[in-house]
Amino acid sequence: MVQYLIRLDDLCPTNDLKKWERFFNLFDLYEIKPIIAVIPDNHDPKLSVCGDLNPYYWSLVRHLQKKDYIIGMHGFEHRYLNRNSGLFRLNKRSEFAGLPLYIQEQKVKAAVSIFKREGVHTPLFIAPAHTFDRNTLKALDKHSDVLIISDGLLRSPYIRFGFGWVPVQLSEVAVKSKHTWTFNYHPETCTDEAFEKLEKFIAENHKYFVSLSELTFKDYTLKDYFKEQYIIYSRLARNFIKDQISRFRHLKLVR
Repeated sequence: MVQYLIRLDDLCPTNDLKKWERFFNLFDLYEIKPIIAVIPDNHDPKLSVCGDLNPYYWSLVRHLQKKDYIIGMHGFEHRYLNRNSGLFRLNKRSEFAGLPLYIQEQKVKAAVSIFKREGVHTPLFIAPAHTFDRNTLKALDKHSDVLIISDGLLRSPYIRFGFGWVPVQLSEVAVKSKHTWTFNYHPETCTDEAFEKLEKFIAENHKYFVSLSELTFKDYTLKDYFKEQYIIYSRLARNFIKDQISRFRHLKLVR
């Protein structure tokens, strides 16, 4: 049986709320409970200019929580400090991966403090750019109530390093026949065409959307490890080949 979840990234005080409200209205129409990646203290310059400062930001977050939306800790400041690609080697930018444990602990403690101050429960961690490492997990385990990591490359939820993992595999909707799939959207950059595709998909498949409490987590096995490594290195190999082809074409043009 197939299961779908949906995650919205980068909720912060300077969002263009009209772009977000169309998602909220759609989810409420079909009683879908999304995962919302909430930035506790945004310092990302790109996100700071999306819209006007919302003085009721935390009231909005609490309102979403009351609707049973799942609030996730989306890092601390959403500010990239290095080019470390983390456990999954996905992106060459990170707020956490590669930093010493004590610095990551400071970040997690600061984020937790803000959420507690605002009365927001965050059972789930979402790393900006999908980049984090074992030290991030150690900091979360020691200083937060996070139980689930919203990330991973497999096709079903699993348990590893003492956390439940809900893989995030797709950047937009796609019909599947089995397994558990998370669709990851960024309302600030989502096009009208992509949103219309989402609307149509949800209208036809809303009965397959589930909440976190409905998921079943299995133990992470050695077979899962090799699957994950195959996915990672296959992607790296494809990207390397693409880069080499692009460089070769550029050299030909220059000549």
